[in-house]
Amino acid sequence: MIFGSACSGISSESVAWRTLNWTPAWFAEIAPFPSAVLAHHYPEVPNLGDITKIHDNETFKKETIDILVGGTPCQSFSIQGSRNGIEDARGKLALRFLEIARMRRPRWLVWENVEAVLCANGGRDFDAFLRKLGNIGYGYSWHVLDARDFGLAQSRRRVFLVGHIGGDWQRAAAVFSERESLPPAAEPDRGTAAQGRRARAAGTGPAYALQGNDIHRCGEAGRRRGIALREGLMYCLTVSDKHAVIADGVARYILPVEAERLQGLPDNYTNVAYRGMPAADQLRYEAVGNAIPVPILRQIGKRIAFVDSLPSRRIKHFLPAEDLATTLSDAELVEKCIQGFKKLRELIPYLREARRRWAQPGRQVPVPGRPCWTEWIKQNLHVTPRRVQQLLREPSEISSQGQKTLAVVPPKLRTGDWRSLLKATERRTTQVFGQIEDAKELAGAIRKYAQALADQHARLGGKLVVSVSVETRK
Repeated sequence: MIFGSACSGISSESVAWRTLNWTPAWFAEIAPFPSAVLAHHYPEVPNLGDITKIHDNETFKKETIDILVGGTPCQSFSIQGSRNGIEDARGKLALRFLEIARMRRPRWLVWENVEAVLCANGGRDFDAFLRKLGNIGYGYSWHVLDARDFGLAQSRRRVFLVGHIGGDWQRAAAVFSERESLPPAAEPDRGTAAQGRRARAAGTGPAYALQGNDIHRCGEAGRRRGIALREGLMYCLTVSDKHAVIADGVARYILPVEAERLQGLPDNYTNVAYRGMPAADQLRYEAVGNAIPVPILRQIGKRIAFVDSLPSRRIKHFLPAEDLATTLSDAELVEKCIQGFKKLRELIPYLREARRRWAQPGRQVPVPGRPCWTEWIKQNLHVTPRRVQQLLREPSEISSQGQKTLAVVPPKLRTGDWRSLLKATERRTTQVFGQIEDAKELAGAIRKYAQALADQHARLGGKLVVSVSVETRK
């Protein structure tokens, strides 16, 4: 396939899709240093520059592309940015990306941006983007993907949108399917990538990531904020933050080559000559911080190649579960549920054991990021821990009627209730025991009677102890 790259940066897609033998027709990048990186690695590929002006370029007009890919600027959507959305000049480039798609009509679109784009301007900006995408004739599917789920030691959540021409949303949705349906040649290499990254980052002891904005910035009152540390997983790389690492008792900033590895780029990919001199580290950090993680694009590319080869009648069988469920008949849905019940029964014992080990105060799940039990549940199952707790109830906790057995707790009595009880008891003791002159004897009678009443409330196993004190008065 041939692809065009808008807002190219250092073109992570060219690295990711090289193994698929996909080639770039053109780049479109205006930043000087990323343009130098592109010219160094891909001298035969033209850089068309500003995407707002490329419509008059002859190369743009004559080159037919199968895929349009791009990560438009995120500053107008990012939490750390202006938050002006598509009202900002940089935010409008997202809509310009769709204009390029309308002009060139590629079969596929791949678009990336920060997760905050979903809620920019109350979600209206993203809604406008999707509406325009549908209006120009593309079906689409989008997901939030995290780089750490693709073998990288970096927490980086980004929105990835895939579109397919002709309003075919099922093909776009099938790209994000996690079904084990790929041929061996297209199997994702997450395990190998993860092992390689860990091996290169391994030291003699645990490593801790130190967030860059906690090093450089101060609070509003001029005081240092609390330092954020994380074991085994680097914070999200950005243009403005320069993160550090603490390993073997030594704290230092990460190296440019380490930043490249955190994005899945080859070592020294950005170490190119710039204006007659070796590139400064800061320029390399900024370029890498703007890049798209290579393993995510590689996986998306493999899925596009696979889905693109499928006949239309087979697409349905490769949809993600949430999309597939909407297309099933009643009988097919019942069969899928029965299959799910069988798998769930097999899984529950493992989840119970995991809960026993890690759902304790101070315990962490031994995975990258070291989350606690509740965080781990939310990240992987996308349900509340309370729901999981209900699912994992032991058989001994459930009665034959399917209800959880609870210890019977006697009703609590307020102060006024006890006063009423004592007054009633005084009258009753006169009837039962006769006239009592001794105050202590009266107190004992009251205590026995109140205890009998309490025992009536708690006769199914509870016990309430009554204490009565007496003050002698004239």
